[in-house]
Amino acid sequence: MMYQKGITLVGAIFVLIIVSLLGQYLIKITGVQRQTSIMTLQSARAYQAANAGIEWGIDRVVNSASCVGSTELTPDIGNFTTTVLCNTVGTYNEDGTEVTIYQITTESEYGSYGQIDYVSRELETIIHD
Repeated sequence: MMYQKGITLVGAIFVLIIVSLLGQYLIKITGVQRQTSIMTLQSARAYQAANAGIEWGIDRVVNSASCVGSTELTPDIGNFTTTVLCNTVGTYNEDGTEVTIYQITTESEYGSYGQIDYVSRELETIIHD
């Protein structure tokens, strides 16, 4: 009986170590899930900012019947920088009318390349006037 006095202490220390390791693991997983959620939201915002650039470029082509060249926009979508590029691809005749084809490309970025929170989306469309 005298030789078994410390066995309860060893078991309690073992249980405390296991519980603390499990808690540490859960805290780490929670942080990763939070970061993943933030990046998913930023990715959706980047897509919407790029889509806004496409819509802006289409509006310029339709209303002015010309390509806007290269324009940098700063839409009010969480500090995103959106660059809109428009190129004239060519022309063709449709029922005796000359139609011009335009290629509009937008890129929306948040942060700087290489940073942990960097997000970028690029969209492209081809339209005619």
